[in-house]
Amino acid sequence: MPLKTSQNEELPGINLTSMIDVLFLLIIFFMVGTRFTESEHQISLKLPKSTSPETMMDRPGAKIVNLYSDGTIEFEGRRLTSDQLTASLEPLVRNYPDLQVRFRPDTGVPVGQASQVMEAISRSGVQDIRWATTASVMPGTRAR
Repeated sequence: MPLKTSQNEELPGINLTSMIDVLFLLIIFFMVGTRFTESEHQISLKLPKSTSPETMMDRPGAKIVNLYSDGTIEFEGRRLTSDQLTASLEPLVRNYPDLQVRFRPDTGVPVGQASQVMEAISRSGVQDIRWATTASVMPGTRAR
């Protein structure tokens, strides 16, 4: 039976050299890539002119309208009335007819008040209005 003769035997280890090399390469790659995007904005170019404003503007994502239980309407960080909300949405709908608006009423808001805000959104010409809710049951679970 072989006996252990030395207490200083080392256990085999994992060589991390190649993983550290790859990590440094990734860091250098992202640093160089970031510098290219910064310098791209500093190049002085004379861009061609266009008569349609749609070609020069980015398409906006869904706009969010919040309605709080005290009746306050909030759009893009501003507190508005129903008429002001309609006026704020009209130019967006003119430029982007397929604009999506997500309406987020507070749980304590009366239905009549929520429908007035929905009507104000519709008056602006928005066709795609979505009512934001939270899931009462987590996905993958069963309701009781």
